[in-house]
Amino acid sequence: MLYAVLRQIARIALRWYYRSIEVVGADQVPASGPVILAANHNNAMVDALIVATSIDREVRLTAKATLLDHPVTRLVVLATGIVPLRRRADERRAGNDGDVARNEDAFREVVTTLGSGGVMLIFPEGISHSGPQLAPLRTGCARMALQAHRSGVAGVQIIPVGLTFEHKASPRTGVFMQLGQPIDVDATLATAPDDEMVETLTARLEHGLRQVTLNFPSHEEALRVLDLSRTLGRLFDRLRELSEGDTPLSESVALARRLDEIRLAMPSLSAEMIARVEAFLNRLERFARRVTALHLPLNDIWMPTSVGSGVWFAVRESVLIAITAPIAFWGRLNHWLPLRGALWLGQATSANPDEPAMRTIVLGLGFVLVTYAAVATAIGAIAGWMWALLYLIALPFAASIDFRFSERLTRALHRARGYLRFRANPRLQGELIEEAAWLRGEAESLNLVLS
Repeated sequence: MLYAVLRQIARIALRWYYRSIEVVGADQVPASGPVILAANHNNAMVDALIVATSIDREVRLTAKATLLDHPVTRLVVLATGIVPLRRRADERRAGNDGDVARNEDAFREVVTTLGSGGVMLIFPEGISHSGPQLAPLRTGCARMALQAHRSGVAGVQIIPVGLTFEHKASPRTGVFMQLGQPIDVDATLATAPDDEMVETLTARLEHGLRQVTLNFPSHEEALRVLDLSRTLGRLFDRLRELSEGDTPLSESVALARRLDEIRLAMPSLSAEMIARVEAFLNRLERFARRVTALHLPLNDIWMPTSVGSGVWFAVRESVLIAITAPIAFWGRLNHWLPLRGALWLGQATSANPDEPAMRTIVLGLGFVLVTYAAVATAIGAIAGWMWALLYLIALPFAASIDFRFSERLTRALHRARGYLRFRANPRLQGELIEEAAWLRGEAESLNLVLS
């Protein structure tokens, strides 16, 4: 019961912080049986919350043992059954020798969970980081799987989980979670020499994780490829309904992988082909800069600009605003101060990019609950506890409406501005569509996009 309540609270908090959380491959997790979810680790405890709230089965988490050093986080660890792992670096900083026996109890707990057919979440990189590629994997995940195998736990599956954040520290951005092909521990160990079992499992896991994550040689290369993939994704997208939001992050990630394949293949290409690819990418970047300078979402260049379509757009959005704005305003009135305060404090107290999201989510949850309690108490004292209860029930719904309303209103204003600009200068829209058509054709000719 406690797990279900906490997972629902975490799900609401994540949906408030991130605009979208896309999940692909959740069906890779079997309905029953022992499973280790092995995820990359870029965003501290947010990674664990996203995985745990995106899988239908109950997921038992692992976390660094330093969480036990603080009263609040210690209470969370003990209440939710998180398995604390003592990292070598933390032990050395604490003045301990950090010997390999430090996690014997934790390993036994993991094996017990797997033995009962449970699901464990492990972060095999061992650290949360902002690097452009996977950090070298520790052997802990493989050793846990091997210990379970030797303890008679049959059928353990290790499933690689890739988490990609659009801007991990920025609210109202996107997250993409992809689960890869399961690794059958029993079958893998059956073909591995006894003294190479851990290395074999770790190598298989690394290969699986690289299939579901983005890996670049530098931050600069990562930023360029991701920007290009977002532009390319929108270039091949369609005019979206305002309620749909932007091009899915999953499509941008797939295109980023394709662009990275081209980058790796460049040395084997002819000089003529290299020049052609580079010319295309430079032209794509110039096109993106031009559209951005016009304050236009790229998808919107295909909008209809007839008088009739403009009138229908204005009437439809005005009606929606009239209906939705009061609810959104009520949500904004009750949540703006605690959420903005949490965002400011979360960013101000963070020492690295891995901390703002988690701190903001935790602080926001605390501030919101305190606000709810204070206002509900006041309403109960003035108008009665029935009204206070109705107030509490309505607030999460009103906050969600506020987020959706604000984002739709922003998109509507962008589209209205683009409509007026194209009406005033029809030639501009024609030029943009013509350039987009050329870029589409060249991208397909160069095999830069996925079929």
